[in-house]
Amino acid sequence: MTTRQESDREGDRRQRRRDPTKRAGELAYWSTRKDAEGVLGNSWFEGFYTDHFGLTHDDYRDKRVMDIGCGPRGSLEWATMARERIGVDPLADDYRQMGAADHAMTYVAAGAESIPFEDHRFDIVCSFNSLDHVDDLEATIAEMKRLTAVGGLLLVITDVHDRPTPQEPICFDWDVVEMFAPEFAVQSLRCCEKQGGGAYQSAEQGVFFNHADARRRYGVLSARFIRVADPEAGAPEEDIAARASAVDGVEEAAQPPDDADSADSTVGRLLTGLGERANASSRLKDAESTAGRILGGLRARVQASVGGLPRRVPGRGGKNRRR
Repeated sequence: MTTRQESDREGDRRQRRRDPTKRAGELAYWSTRKDAEGVLGNSWFEGFYTDHFGLTHDDYRDKRVMDIGCGPRGSLEWATMARERIGVDPLADDYRQMGAADHAMTYVAAGAESIPFEDHRFDIVCSFNSLDHVDDLEATIAEMKRLTAVGGLLLVITDVHDRPTPQEPICFDWDVVEMFAPEFAVQSLRCCEKQGGGAYQSAEQGVFFNHADARRRYGVLSARFIRVADPEAGAPEEDIAARASAVDGVEEAAQPPDDADSADSTVGRLLTGLGERANASSRLKDAESTAGRILGGLRARVQASVGGLPRRVPGRGGKNRRR
């Protein structure tokens, strides 16, 4: 894992070679949104940081919070109870001209691959609709591991796709969650179909992704992780292991009877691999049994589709265009 000094040096190199086409495209998008909206709104963020992941304001009270790839809307303006609110984005300096200068949160101009803060500083780290926008996925996840305090949370909402664009150059499948192990253990996982309107609306509407449907299409992954101790370190504190095993649940697509085996296999590979890698850490003795419970419950839900398991979960209302 990189140290802060190594991260800073690599950040300088990446900043010098950052793709100008990507930068121009991102600025053009946000300029268009600013012209259309006048003031860039942020009213929906609170619900995604709290209710969507089973958290409350108390979970943020006196905590250090970072949003990686924050954009200019003021994603952490709602979190007045937090000790520190940091938004990281390569375009942060440009965003100040779009209204970010009026926000109470702090903006830091940096790429997700090289963030200028010390190790394990943040209690809650978030990446909402930004993971496929980065330049280097492995380096970004390494920074998430480095920056999140042991016992802290990582919250991720991201598109899952295989169609790179200038602004979204990174492609990955659902098994991207395995890249977060063993330092992160999954607490909740939701795979959704991509609906019209974007990643936020899709996560909110909660239409389960049908893995048995082989059509090439976008999906939306929503995941909550807890940072466990480094694999090479000593034995974990009991409260960290207990929190890591307190899984909120995995939500997956209910399949037609003929497709149940296919769906079971897809999700089984995903969660079994995650459980095995998390178990490799001596810092989390319960990781394998946790993943086993998730998979067992999921298999039961898939097989129960014969009886007509519902394909939607309740979503929160909202009509704003979101990114």
